[in-house]
Amino acid sequence: MHVLSPTFCALALISVSGPALALDSWTATTERGLPVLSLTQGEGSVRIVCDPDRVFGPTPNGAVLVTLPKDKAPTTVVFLAKTGEQARLAVTNNIAAQAKIDAAEWAKMVEILRTGGAFAVVSSADSLSFETTPLPDLACE
Repeated sequence: MHVLSPTFCALALISVSGPALALDSWTATTERGLPVLSLTQGEGSVRIVCDPDRVFGPTPNGAVLVTLPKDKAPTTVVFLAKTGEQARLAVTNNIAAQAKIDAAEWAKMVEILRTGGAFAVVSSADSLSFETTPLPDLACE
């Protein structure tokens, strides 16, 4: 029996879904002096924290917090854009810390979010799909 990969399933779901009735909206807050952007869908969410002014040190220390409804402790998540771009992030305690992951993968994830449009966040056992407006001012390098 052949089992489809979560990545293929997420891409198929994104590509066959009809036009969205409304775009998913980012919620902007400030926590500990840092900008935080959040997307929520049911029991799942994606939050990105940036430190563009290096408030907490000279090294980049942004983070992505991913909460998946079915996969409570993923070790890897992949951001998949409908256009084919993808970024694979190692996750510990639902957090992908910029300082601890591959800089090229972090940059790809930031570009997916900056570009907006349809994208999914998938693990080996779960996924979330969103469609957002672009975030051209996302300062998370």
